[in-house]
Amino acid sequence: MRGSSKRPEIAGVILAAGEGRRMRPLTEYRPKPCLPVLGRPVLEIIAEKLLRSGVSSLHCNLFHLGELVKACAAERDWPIRFYHEEELLGTAGGIGNMSSDLGDYGTIILHNADIVSDLDFEPVIDFHRKRGSLFTMVLADSGPPASVQCAPEGEVTGIGDEGRRGAVKLGYTGTAVFDPAALPFFPRDEPGGLVDCLLEMMRSRPGSVIGYDASPELRWDEIGSPVSYLRLHRRILAAKERFDPLLEPPPLSLDVAGNARIDPSAEWRGFLSVEGGAVIESDTLLEECVVLDGARVGRGERHERSIIHRDGVIKTD
Repeated sequence: MRGSSKRPEIAGVILAAGEGRRMRPLTEYRPKPCLPVLGRPVLEIIAEKLLRSGVSSLHCNLFHLGELVKACAAERDWPIRFYHEEELLGTAGGIGNMSSDLGDYGTIILHNADIVSDLDFEPVIDFHRKRGSLFTMVLADSGPPASVQCAPEGEVTGIGDEGRRGAVKLGYTGTAVFDPAALPFFPRDEPGGLVDCLLEMMRSRPGSVIGYDASPELRWDEIGSPVSYLRLHRRILAAKERFDPLLEPPPLSLDVAGNARIDPSAEWRGFLSVEGGAVIESDTLLEECVVLDGARVGRGERHERSIIHRDGVIKTD
């Protein structure tokens, strides 16, 4: 019987197939999961977090620039398997495409590839198992957009416009814990969205989708847009917020890779992160900027609240 062979191990699922449209033109040559935060690719931050949380294997879907994501992972000794999508399958379709490899695990942790947080998954897993739910959404009252309606006891009663009046509305953090018994609700070999999948789960099995409120202690942010990418660096470098052991804030509001080339006359204000391979020439001034690998800041240039990359500058308001 299948149930008798189920292993207690935890699997980690990283959703990394997005095209990163809001981060263009940067993501035209560098996939979003490989974007660095203080020099660490966000994929590395997430994978290491999941491994620290007890997962025994990682499963990651790919679409846009997938070979570059694989190359990033090849430098690390991770128990990871990739699933390349010929067409973009969406969140639910991406999970469904992995389902044949996930069914024998005891618990599955889900993590979007553009999220950074200090979430401790251990209490989430305990909460999920004690409640016996199919799918536990990690929610917060600030940060992600408030779109999930949740009853006081934790049952998710609506997502988006569907739900009960008077329910508490929280934001979905892009992280979740779910049971393999939820896998039949995810479409296989066809696109599908997570919201539609969860709504069907809620209709078919009332009470099967619950919310874990990680508020108010949760530190959470995302790198889906230039504004949020700079905001995360500001929070770590200037505000000294601790999101992850791999992202320990330095003493100054400055993070510079050892092989970056910076003229001694260059100035910075607010915060500055410079990736390896970048060049900053003389008489420059950078205020609240991230300078990526291959970028060159020419003599006398002035930039503020900008991401500087090999092909140009993305300025934020």
